[in-house]
Amino acid sequence: MKKNGFVFVESIAVLVVIVLALTLFLSSYNVLVRKSKSKDYYDLPKDKYLLYSIANLGDNTQSFSVNTTFLATKDNCGTYLNSRMDDCAQVFNDYNLEYFLVVYDLKNTLESGAIKNVSGIKSDIIEYLKTLKKSDGTNGINYIIGVFKRDGKKYYASLVL
Repeated sequence: MKKNGFVFVESIAVLVVIVLALTLFLSSYNVLVRKSKSKDYYDLPKDKYLLYSIANLGDNTQSFSVNTTFLATKDNCGTYLNSRMDDCAQVFNDYNLEYFLVVYDLKNTLESGAIKNVSGIKSDIIEYLKTLKKSDGTNGINYIIGVFKRDGKKYYASLVL
């Protein structure tokens, strides 16, 4: 008796089981890598304190506008931050600050896709924003976000406005 058909079906079944097992393993690995990255690069205490210090530099009577989302870099910070501090480019250099972002209503900003319209926004910042609490139940939450670059790596910190 020839059993060539049975061997072929058995081989296909084994391959399907192996592919499913590898797919499950890969998806679990992806989650572990993402959590590891967030533990190592997101919301470190020293970055949160540094962001708090930067946010409170200069004229504290000027509050951040909480009705608009903006991204400030060393090159364009004068447009957004000069009312709070005199030489914002120097602050960016001194603190290794790459981006200073104020996000108005994070939930609405992410859901509507408006974050992609912010000039200079990068995909890594959007990925970080997705990890933050978006709403307190009824209202979206406003954030100040700082992206610091040290030793060629980016570190992210956020404060609720």
